[in-house]
Amino acid sequence: MVTPEVEFRSDRQIATDFLSYLQSELSEQIVYELEPTRLTGGLDARLYRYKLVGQEPRVIRILRPAREVEELLHHQFVHQTLNQCGLSAPVIHRVSGDKSVVGGVFAVMDLLPGQPLAVQAPEIHATVLGESMARMHALDVQPFVDEFRRAGIPDENFLFPASLQKGLDFVEQTTPWSSELVGWLRNHLLSDGQDLSVIHGDYHGGNLMFQKGSVTGILDWALRISDPAIDLANMMNDYLLFANQIYPGVPHRLWREIVDGTLKAYQGIRPLNCERIKAFRVLHLLGVLFNAAHAPEFMRRPKSKCDYVAFIEQTTGLKVSPAA
Repeated sequence: MVTPEVEFRSDRQIATDFLSYLQSELSEQIVYELEPTRLTGGLDARLYRYKLVGQEPRVIRILRPAREVEELLHHQFVHQTLNQCGLSAPVIHRVSGDKSVVGGVFAVMDLLPGQPLAVQAPEIHATVLGESMARMHALDVQPFVDEFRRAGIPDENFLFPASLQKGLDFVEQTTPWSSELVGWLRNHLLSDGQDLSVIHGDYHGGNLMFQKGSVTGILDWALRISDPAIDLANMMNDYLLFANQIYPGVPHRLWREIVDGTLKAYQGIRPLNCERIKAFRVLHLLGVLFNAAHAPEFMRRPKSKCDYVAFIEQTTGLKVSPAA
């Protein structure tokens, strides 16, 4: 499989091609005050900060060549909806489906002020992460549901339990080895679900921008209206499994400290449903195994897969054989 890094043009070529595109689109002579500088984040994308003379700094997000413009158009709608409903997401000013410009479809959006929450001290990191997630989960979901339905988006694409049912059906139909596990998930996750919240999908310190004691905005949304345990489950997998695989030199106790602090801060505002969190952790890891061919390199390592299978088997009591 080709890695994302080699699918992209060089930084220098992207800077040159993007400026040529802007000059042709705007029909005027414009120049960089700050040439595109690579930002961290985005497993399936390249992010660059840049500034044109006389304009505010912005970000260009370039998706891998195989990705399509509909994904970015959906993100543009999601970000607009979030801002209308009181959640801060960067405004997406421009979306282009012309892959010839910079090698992939791309979007131009505002640059949020501050630094990622992840660079703060662990105690601040955990407290802000937990409290902000709990406040997000306490929001009224009806305005979001109304906006999605007005836009013609089917409930099964964003609303629990229809969205979960659709996903489980697809996994079961395409991966015979998962049938028993999917049955376990249906029994544990489709039994209720009346507690619905605004779900981010990947809520961790790298996706929250932080400045002067406050969150200035949230990045990388996969907005759904679903069980709040999803964000908590994915957060735990991010720190307790994925972070160890990405940063093997960082002591596991640090990630454990952040997770424990996040859960404590969250619980000070909203209750935790630990059993559903564990079940959604299983669902998250099943998704990683199901999409292994398209996952980041660190997730495709044999040791990483063994970690995911071990957690699933320990939690469910089932034997999992994804290689089958």
